[in-house]
Amino acid sequence: MFSLLGKLHSHILALEKSTSISFMKKIYGLIAAILLPFIGISQCTTTNATSCVCLDLTQSNCDLLPDIKLGPPPFYAQGNNGIIEYPQICNPPCQGNDGRLRISVSTPNIGVGPLTVRTTTTFVCGQDTFYGASPGICPNGDPPKQLIVQRVYHKNGNTMTYYDRAAGSMTYHPTHGHMHVDDWGIYTLRDNNGDPDPLNWPIIGTGAKLAFCLMDYGSCSTYNGHCLDDNGNVLVNGNFPNWGLGGGNYNCSATEQGISSGYTDIYYQYLDGMWINLPPGLCNGQYWIVVQIDPYDYFLESNENNNVYAFPYALTQQNSGGTASITAIGPTTICPGETTTLSANSGTSYLWSNGATTQTILVNTAGTYTVTVSSACGTATSQPVSVSLTSTQPPSTTDDSVCFVGSGILTASGTGDINWYDAQTGGNLVGTGSSFTTPVLTSSTTYYADNTDTFLGPVNFAPPHNNLIGNGGNHTDPTRYLIFNALTDLTLVSVKVYAQGAGNRIIELRDNNNAVLQSVTAFVPDGESRITLNFNIMAGTNYRLGTGNTPDMFRNNSGVQYPYDVNGFVSITSSSAGAQFYYFFYDWEVKGPDMVCTSLRSPATMHVQNCLGIDENETSLIASLFPNPNKGLLSVQLKNTANADIKLSITDLSGKIVMQQSFSKVAAGFNTSLNLEGTASGTYLLKAAVNGTESIQKFTIIE
Repeated sequence: MFSLLGKLHSHILALEKSTSISFMKKIYGLIAAILLPFIGISQCTTTNATSCVCLDLTQSNCDLLPDIKLGPPPFYAQGNNGIIEYPQICNPPCQGNDGRLRISVSTPNIGVGPLTVRTTTTFVCGQDTFYGASPGICPNGDPPKQLIVQRVYHKNGNTMTYYDRAAGSMTYHPTHGHMHVDDWGIYTLRDNNGDPDPLNWPIIGTGAKLAFCLMDYGSCSTYNGHCLDDNGNVLVNGNFPNWGLGGGNYNCSATEQGISSGYTDIYYQYLDGMWINLPPGLCNGQYWIVVQIDPYDYFLESNENNNVYAFPYALTQQNSGGTASITAIGPTTICPGETTTLSANSGTSYLWSNGATTQTILVNTAGTYTVTVSSACGTATSQPVSVSLTSTQPPSTTDDSVCFVGSGILTASGTGDINWYDAQTGGNLVGTGSSFTTPVLTSSTTYYADNTDTFLGPVNFAPPHNNLIGNGGNHTDPTRYLIFNALTDLTLVSVKVYAQGAGNRIIELRDNNNAVLQSVTAFVPDGESRITLNFNIMAGTNYRLGTGNTPDMFRNNSGVQYPYDVNGFVSITSSSAGAQFYYFFYDWEVKGPDMVCTSLRSPATMHVQNCLGIDENETSLIASLFPNPNKGLLSVQLKNTANADIKLSITDLSGKIVMQQSFSKVAAGFNTSLNLEGTASGTYLLKAAVNGTESIQKFTIIE
């Protein structure tokens, strides 16, 4: 019977080259379903445990667990079923694969039970949970996560039961009609440092199959050599006592997926996500490909220790000589007191122009920086990178003063906006503007002003700057769009287009689920013109720029070489029709975020002075004021009062008048008593004016 399956397989091998993988998987599943009753295991099903055996043959009451392992054969072959290495820059273009190592991965189930994954009706958006129907889209624009379970089948004699256990989540894709199991595989390129665990080897490059559709691609006999036991022995269908348990026809369902016992799932290198990103400057030489399946142990297996596979591979398309480059992680124009990070490409040693010897340095001073990088490829010195400081400086301030008690006006001048605080660092914002009126003060107090400058964000133009990159023509399909990443918050100010015929065009910015985020309707003349968009875009990935009506605008269908980048701002990565096409929008005008720089704070003091000074003791008009302190009864004697007009005022420290008395043409040696009984205890001021000349003295009322 296995030979019959092999013959059937040989008849359909030719279909693989021209048929979709999902269709081929269904073909194999159908064959397995047809042959399953004839190979003697019909009494071992997900509803009948009669012929099923436990992993421990002495038991009859057990969980029938899967054992997912990595099948090594796809690593051995070149071409569509093996490994393909691409240089950092492909010439001719390699359809967006620059700097990639594409791999194929096979994940056979050599356990006694199936890996069965089922969806639930629980959805998660951040900290919020939804039950029943999906919310469609999360408030932040991301798709929700749909929780999934692993169904574990249990044999007890002839009876088969099951239980479901939590197994992570999948990203909800309502338009796909099936689920993608998240966090299924991690792929890395590593240096073998001799540690027995490959996961401890230094990582050179990474990749991940974050969304897998688990299915029965074919049986272990069909893909002979993919299924190995832990001793390296090849397993075929007859080696599995519960072969086909699970049904042998798991596919890309929206509700249930999996890998049956004795089956494998294969993802070939030409599928999305099947690659390792190779860093620029990587040397040719011997490395190791390390693949880890179910890295977070979401799924329960009979053996959790065979989900990692390492294989040596020699790179030949990378760098054969030394390279050095600097990447600025952040702006190269910075505010005074701030830092930016400069990072060199990977190497074995580094020497910066400022003497630093680490791969990454923090820079807080203006200057031009270079780095010399040594590696196994050789030694090279980078092109210079300049870092500059803005002109933001602390403001100039002016003090003010007042006698005894009162408010004043402090002033500051600078190049930008002035803010006032009650502390040199931190503190409370107490005022804005070039002047600040203090509250009523009884003692000298210092305030602090800073200067805030706003510098307009830099403007860059993204390639391709015109449509001369290759052949093309006008296109009218409104479903076509460009795909891009915003590497920082930015404004897409305008784009250049080439229209056939004048008229209104609707330009739309969409997210990765095709939801319209912003749109502009613009009249576009015939021929070349620029459309103003002013789309404010937050940092994010897989944005889409397309049209909301018939574009009838030029697009390229050759000569396209993604990505098209403005370093640190935007990367145009592909199109809706793939890497061969570039749609409609050229010479993107991209403006970065404005830079706001705040200076250190400058002090300004409001001086509260004892304005009496010597006069209080020697020349004050107030000869005596007693008792001081008192309980509301005090006697006042004045000097120089002969034939004088006198005015007495008593105020509290806020300036509120408590008592006023006036006297005309009094005799010399003026003396009077003041009754302030009932007045609240505290400090008060007596102001005596004799013929317009004033003296002030403090006194205190106590209980």
